[in-house]
Amino acid sequence: MTTADVQTETASYNAIYGKPGEFTGDDAVRWCENALRSEYWSMQREIIRSVFNNEYTAVRACNGPGKTFVASDIALAFLLNMGPAIVPTTAPRFQQVRDVLWQEIRQKYNTHLAPIMGGIECQQTRLEIEPGWFMVGLSPESGVGLQGLHQANMLIVLDEAPGVRPEIVQAANTLMASGDAHMLWIGNPLQSSGHFYDAFRLGSKWSKIHISCEMTPNFTGEEVPERVKRQLITPKWVEDMGKEWGEDSAAYMSGCLGEFPEDDGLGIIPLKLCRDAVARELEPEGEMVLGVDVGAGGDLTAYCRRRGQVVLDVTTQSTPEAPQVQQRIIAMHERDQYKMIHIDSCGIGWGVIGNLRAAGLPVNGINAGAGANDKEHYFNRRVELWYAGRDWLKYGKLPDDDQLIADLTAPIKDTLSNLGQQRMESKAATKKRLKSRSPDRGDAFLLAIQSSNSGFFAY
Repeated sequence: MTTADVQTETASYNAIYGKPGEFTGDDAVRWCENALRSEYWSMQREIIRSVFNNEYTAVRACNGPGKTFVASDIALAFLLNMGPAIVPTTAPRFQQVRDVLWQEIRQKYNTHLAPIMGGIECQQTRLEIEPGWFMVGLSPESGVGLQGLHQANMLIVLDEAPGVRPEIVQAANTLMASGDAHMLWIGNPLQSSGHFYDAFRLGSKWSKIHISCEMTPNFTGEEVPERVKRQLITPKWVEDMGKEWGEDSAAYMSGCLGEFPEDDGLGIIPLKLCRDAVARELEPEGEMVLGVDVGAGGDLTAYCRRRGQVVLDVTTQSTPEAPQVQQRIIAMHERDQYKMIHIDSCGIGWGVIGNLRAAGLPVNGINAGAGANDKEHYFNRRVELWYAGRDWLKYGKLPDDDQLIADLTAPIKDTLSNLGQQRMESKAATKKRLKSRSPDRGDAFLLAIQSSNSGFFAY
């Protein structure tokens, strides 16, 4: 199929098709609504208009406003209405490129466009009209895939843009030298620095769009089809996350309000560090280790499983009795065969440790209130554990678990001790600030990253 054939087919399918250079943002909205049968709320239409009417568009948004949905529509609209064109897309993880953004692209193309496209098939991460006219999902491992792409009309899409590596951003920026090039960055604001943050500075070249949960139809009452509402963030979820994370937490500011977290330097573990660990592509290899923070007084009991440099998951129980904790750990060990099980030895955890040792399980007790191994730099073992967790996140991989990330980003620093040691707020102070919620998942993570042998940190 030639360039002319595609333009003819597209024109016959939708009467509002415009020639390259004449296709406006309003045209793009109408094309998507007609050709793709997409239904939008107001800010999604605003994003489409911005991409086609401006060279640079950056969207910082809460969770669940339909940002990836609209990004896939924009990519298809640009490819077929601004052609011949090249549309490279990427994200922090190739899995996200393939299974999130491109899942939307494949579904919409195969359902609505393939029947009129003369046998042109959409591959897993590539849709090619003809040589030099295509859309592609690129691996985020390096910027190599972006190099050498040249076309008069080009749209570069960075999904979850804050997590995209700097060298890829640099490579993407070089493509903007094309004749009619456009760039879309879209994602949750993760930190008050970096390329995504800079795009929102006053006076930058970017068309800036901000979406808070409070702007979405389930909050404002904007009239949209029911199936659109069902796909968007809800007041109940935001209320639950406010209780779970704390409304002043970095996770709440980013995930619910679409705001950049305040970088006051007090947090031990930055949100961006956690998100980078989620995006890191590592395979779980090596020995299995379990970390258990035994709950008491209304706190959850949390179980964190790690294999090699990959945290597999964190699960919880609501204040079980010690025998229930023991039974669950024994069952998990029978399944996973842990090299070591690290348990907080404070409180009722000590009794659990003794019973599991008597049952022949490989158990190590860790007392977070004890003295630090590195007494020169850390006030006690708890502080040392949290800073070790921060260092581990520079190399390890986390699951995509918002509750775990909220726990890890919750504790804050305290003033240095008289000996110059790092200190942090007490756990009681953290719970008070989080409205009685304890960062139990984070504590279990800190135990799970200990070595399978000595109990020292596993880097």
